[in-house]
Amino acid sequence: MKEVISEKQAIIIMSTYIIGSSAILGAGLQAKQDIWIAQIIAMVMASIIIAVYGRISSIFPGKNIYEIMDLVFGKIMGKIFLLPFMFYSFTLGALVIRDFAEFVKIVSLPTTPLCIFAFSAIVFIIWAVRESIEVLGRFLSIFFPIYILMISTVTFLSSSLFEFDNLKPVLYDGLKPVLEASYSIFTFPFAEVVVFLSIMGNLSKNSSVYKVYYCSLLIGGTVLLVIAVRSLLVLGVPIKLLQYFPSYTSNRVIRVGTFLQRIEASIAIVFMISGFTKTTICLHAATNGLAHLFNIKNYHRLAAPVGILMALYSLYMYGDAARMFEWTANIYPYYAIPHQIIYPVIIWIAAEIKSRILDKNNAASTNDAENAAPESNN
Repeated sequence: MKEVISEKQAIIIMSTYIIGSSAILGAGLQAKQDIWIAQIIAMVMASIIIAVYGRISSIFPGKNIYEIMDLVFGKIMGKIFLLPFMFYSFTLGALVIRDFAEFVKIVSLPTTPLCIFAFSAIVFIIWAVRESIEVLGRFLSIFFPIYILMISTVTFLSSSLFEFDNLKPVLYDGLKPVLEASYSIFTFPFAEVVVFLSIMGNLSKNSSVYKVYYCSLLIGGTVLLVIAVRSLLVLGVPIKLLQYFPSYTSNRVIRVGTFLQRIEASIAIVFMISGFTKTTICLHAATNGLAHLFNIKNYHRLAAPVGILMALYSLYMYGDAARMFEWTANIYPYYAIPHQIIYPVIIWIAAEIKSRILDKNNAASTNDAENAAPESNN
């Protein structure tokens, strides 16, 4: 039986996915005090590429990206195009696992081995994939309002610490670092929603894929903008640039008298949920692709082996946290180009051509049927 998620659930899942590990790591730090400008530019850039993602799904409604590749390129070429998309989903999931494992290790349990965090997380992620995307949608429908409320509350409580001079001077270093930061934010996290092409076929009937993409971009982007500006107003540029997790650090300094302290623990849990969501979607995409590749009807049975491999891969991706942050900032934006831009554009163009050929053939078949009807009557 096909899994179905509503339009509202899809928006909530994608919004949480966008927030993901970006809420913890931050992105586009090279823009310094102009991070808010970079964030807005990145959202505009993302609005262009997600139009491509939306068009791919709308041409073949009810089909996921793997089925679309088969229709567009044929069985053999479709499976060849499937491989980089599946590998990107797998790699991205491993990256997020490592991000959150490093986060917990650095801020709470520095002497605990990373493997403990990675394998503890993957157990819940495997369970979520095996239970289906519908369960994730229902869970987040309950949790997401609490998520937004907590972020809003923390922002309000930290308002007394805001130093608006931290936003000045505007464009002091020129436009170049802002544009570089915008591209970095575009690739991480906005264009990572390309992975959702694997589940857009699960949308309920009469749902709009464009509404899902653009509402999610607006919600997730706004939340990340608020978090980035809040961290900047509280910490300032020099301190923020020295922090591995600036948003978490900005929460640690909040104090409301003697009765409300250490609220960063609750916020950390909220951020962990967003990472859990992102990894679940990536594992779902990877297992679904693997099942399609080998014609396995039930992809759920692949969740455990693929999930364990994902957790193992996350442990060997980097030597330490410093290299992880360096790779994320300097290499990932270029690594992501083929998966987020080049492949989707190729698939989109091929899908447009294929759909026109199909429409032309259908029109020709209809005309032939209409012409044959009068002859049979005669």
